Formats: sequence, structure tokens, C-alpha cells
Amino acid sequence: MSETIKQKNIIIRFLVKLTRNRNILVFLVFFVISAFLWFLNAINKEYTTDLSLPYIIKNLPKNMSIPEDYKEELTISVSGHGYNLLREEIEKIKLPLIIDFSKDKNPIKIHSNPNNCTQSFIITEDLKILVNKRFGDNIKLVKISPDTIYFNTTQTYSKQIAVKPLITFEPDVNYVKNGEITIRPDTVTVYGPQDIVDTMKAIYTKPTDLGIINDNHVHSLEINTFKNLRYSKTSVLIDIPMEKYTETSLKIPVNIMNAPEKLKIRVIPSEVSVSFKVPLSIFSEIDITDFVATANFKDIQDQEAEVSVTSSRPELQITNISPISVKLLPEQINDSND
Repeated sequence: MSETIKQKNIIIRFLVKLTRNRNILVFLVFFVISAFLWFLNAINKEYTTDLSLPYIIKNLPKNMSIPEDYKEELTISVSGHGYNLLREEIEKIKLPLIIDFSKDKNPIKIHSNPNNCTQSFIITEDLKILVNKRFGDNIKLVKISPDTIYFNTTQTYSKQIAVKPLITFEPDVNYVKNGEITIRPDTVTVYGPQDIVDTMKAIYTKPTDLGIINDNHVHSLEINTFKNLRYSKTSVLIDIPMEKYTETSLKIPVNIMNAPEKLKIRVIPSEVSVSFKVPLSIFSEIDITDFVATANFKDIQDQEAEVSVTSSRPELQITNISPISVKLLPEQINDSND
């Protein structure tokens, strides 16, 4: 603490001596005034400098696209008085130059590249009117770099392509999917280069987990789009028909596959019990003809083969088969000619 007090005392004594010495004080006053006058004189002169000006492209024609590696700013040479240039230099946030091809006023001409049919360009000299509006009358535009901005040009080609949803979901308790999932619209028109569009067999949505769902479930899904392609729709609606279900079971006779012609196969048991979930709206329509139970003789092991059960109705969800295997007992068929 005493060291700090000593330092403060030294500074105070120095300032007291300085104020008592009129020559030094007068020198400092004139030095500050001279520096200020020099600064005013300097910023009042005209200078030329380079500034970076960001720009944004809007409403580019449909058959054109922005290259992936394009530079998003222009370098402009401007001249003006120092204080105007200083104002622009110290401005922390610069508004970008909007190059809008949809406007009728002062249209910017797009040129085809005679040496490259896949390229078009604009001459940045044509942007002078827009740049002058950006900086006003106090700053004079000298030059814009680069002198051209290039775009990719493609022959517009369109094709209707089917939409495929990439979704996962889990039915709520006591609910089952009843019917096919529908998509609206089920096709989307894609615009772009023919060599790319022709290879597209389907358009997929972005992978989406819908979680646990019940009742009829309608959800909006975003399409997984690609750069330099245009889509008539960027989202679709998906409808998953859900319905409350009940669980029941039926006895289904077992059929034998791939049995030798001269063998009679006895199946024990001859029926299996099939448990399944069924929507309440079609419960009364279901019978054993909606199921097929089979055992493959080629898969027999120790006289047993596993039972497989399928249903012709997609609304039914098989939950259990009992028993899961049956005995296949071959019996020789007597030849009536012997």
C-alpha cells in the first residue's frame, strides 16, 4: 500500500511542476492544436482506396445456378474525401449489395459464354448504378473487381418422380396400422440437367422419427433436396391410417410343402393356433381362409418341421403361433398295380 502512495505522490509532484513550467504547458497546447488541424486537413483531402463489398444474388433465372466456389464479395476502388472514406472503413456492419434479376428497373444483362455453353456471366461494370446507390454522392466509384461474375447454365429438363418416405414410428398401445400409408402429393416434378434428373428413380424425404402414434396420423415431411435442382414441392403430407384393434386367435390347418409323391404325410397336430391383432372395423370379416400355415418337408429334423403362417390381409398382425413346430410322419402309399 505504501508503494502505491509513493507512486501517486511522484505523479502529483510531476504534474505540479509541469503546470508551473509555462513553456512546457504552452508547447503541449500548441502540439494538440496542431495535431487536430493536421487531422482535419488530412481527412479533407481526396483519396482512392479499395473496399470489400459483400453481395447477394436473388431471383436468378431458372436455368442458371450459382457455382459452389463463387466469391461472395466484390472489391471496389472508390475515391472521396477522407472523412467519407473513414466512415465507410470504420462501419462495422456493411449492408450487402442486392443483385436482383427480377427487377425491371436498371436490368442487368446476362451474357452467354461463347467458349463454354454451360456458363453465363454478367459484367460488373453494369453494377455501377447499384453500387453508387449504396455509397451515395459523396464517394466516387472508380473500379469494380472482378470484372465478371460467372454462373452455371443448364438446359432445363423436368420429370415427375415418385416420393418415398423415410420414417420410423411405433403404434400406440391398442392401436394397429390399418391400410396403406398415403403421400400427398405422391409425385414431385424435378427440374435440372437431364443427365442428373434421368438417373433419379425416387425422391426421398428426410429421415424422420414420428415416435408413438395413434388414430389417423397426418404429418408434414421435408423432401431431401439437392443443390442445383428445383422441386415443384419441397414438402409432402403423409397419412398413416391407425385403428384400435382387438386380439383373437383361430385354428389353422397345416399344409405340407415339398413332400415326396409316394409318401403320405401325417401331421401331428394337424392344426396350429394363430393369435393375431385385428382392427375392430374388420373383426367380423376374418376367418381361417385369411391365413395359410405351412411346414416344409425339406426342413424336417427328427420328424419335426417349423410352421410358417402368413396372412393375405395386410391389416392383420400375427403375434403368436402355437405350437411352433409339428411332427411329420411319412407313410408309404400302396401301389394299386402291385
